[in-house]
Amino acid sequence: MWVVGAPAFLKGSSSPGDTVITAQVGACPAPSPFEFLTGFEGTHIFGSGFDVLETTEHTLRYEDDLRMLAGDGLRTFRCCIPWHRIEQVEGVYDWAWLDGYLAAVRAEGLDPIVDPLHHTSFPDWLHGGFADPRFCDRYLAFLRAFALRYPWVRQYTIVNEPLVTAWFCGHCGVWQPALEGHENFAPMIVEVCRVICLATEMLSELVSGARFVHVDSCERHYGLDEASLAHAWFENERRFLVLDLILGLVDERHPLRDYLVRHGVGAQALDWFGEHAARIDVLGLDYYSHSELAWRRGGAEREMSHPVQGFATTAMEYVRRYELPVMLAETNLRGTVEDRITWLKYMVGECEALAAALQPLDVPFLGFCWYPYIDSTDWSSLVRQANRHLDPQGVCSLDEGFDRCRSALTALFADLACGRMGAADLPAYPFSDDVLENRMIGNFLPHMPWAPMRETALPLTA
Repeated sequence: MWVVGAPAFLKGSSSPGDTVITAQVGACPAPSPFEFLTGFEGTHIFGSGFDVLETTEHTLRYEDDLRMLAGDGLRTFRCCIPWHRIEQVEGVYDWAWLDGYLAAVRAEGLDPIVDPLHHTSFPDWLHGGFADPRFCDRYLAFLRAFALRYPWVRQYTIVNEPLVTAWFCGHCGVWQPALEGHENFAPMIVEVCRVICLATEMLSELVSGARFVHVDSCERHYGLDEASLAHAWFENERRFLVLDLILGLVDERHPLRDYLVRHGVGAQALDWFGEHAARIDVLGLDYYSHSELAWRRGGAEREMSHPVQGFATTAMEYVRRYELPVMLAETNLRGTVEDRITWLKYMVGECEALAAALQPLDVPFLGFCWYPYIDSTDWSSLVRQANRHLDPQGVCSLDEGFDRCRSALTALFADLACGRMGAADLPAYPFSDDVLENRMIGNFLPHMPWAPMRETALPLTA
């Protein structure tokens, strides 16, 4: 449903009052002024009996994977906790694998940001997923049991990408329980946000020094014709909905309060958040080449025909709205090693520019996360089929036998993590035809004047 009568969002331009930040990659070679981190993809492929931790063989090879990560100078990583595997029988926890895994994490001196609910990583017996009446109580019980068993863990992402995940689960019919329409999405997102607030309150009492890293998509939407302006406006408001809910900001004046009420959310349920606001210590923003979408009548515009503002400018909209410490919580590019290095150069430059722009505001920019560390699997099917199809998007590549293959990208990321270089020191290469055709990279080329138009082969092994 497209919202009718909403204010028009300016076509192909920034919103009034936007701060446009331009990265000057190459201007001043120096180490980047923030931490570099990574993670291991772990989404549960619902109904298959597998998750991506298993299909990439991280469950078997984690000691070597963690040792390699630590050897590259990385100290913090996003750590998927497979709730769906630990509580395969309702109310019964099997901690055996996780005990060994987190012992290895500690042995390598790593600091995990634990992620116990990564997309659809709820147990199979929770048939309705976020819409299941048992969801809230069972997830809080699991978090309590986890926190008591591993009291040394301090950093939590309570629900990964709640906005995107609830949209796929409750509006698009893509992920379990495959519901469609705003009448399903609105109650679902409110319930997910209620759980985040309750979990924050509980973990604040259980975990000494708990630190909450909220992670969600960093988006911007454009209307390219008159018919799409209202939809672009709605999407630009919806991108803030989770944060506004959990921070208790959806009051009578909120532009989407009427939308929520019209689609089944009671006013009392919305007012509850004003008294149970969550605490966010770090705002993690996920940004990809598809994060800025343009719309025409009939849907999203996939052609390389619309301008983008870039991560720094888009992230600044979130910073000005919430004034929270911020980090890039995810980025990657599916493509060749050369493609990924060039995207890395661009994104590090964007983060350096954002960090500089935030200094006068006294808001820290804390970190850059390329996610995942090793190639993922099955995102070609949006993790709906456990076919073990490789997704070439990691810092470290996987070969056909799932052996880990270090590359020039791995070495460069280690140099960044160890403070030996910044964006200006990174090489750049022409993007492959596949990336140009399928990853919307063409929209970013005006932001990459430093990208060489030459064909230079880069060794795939370091």
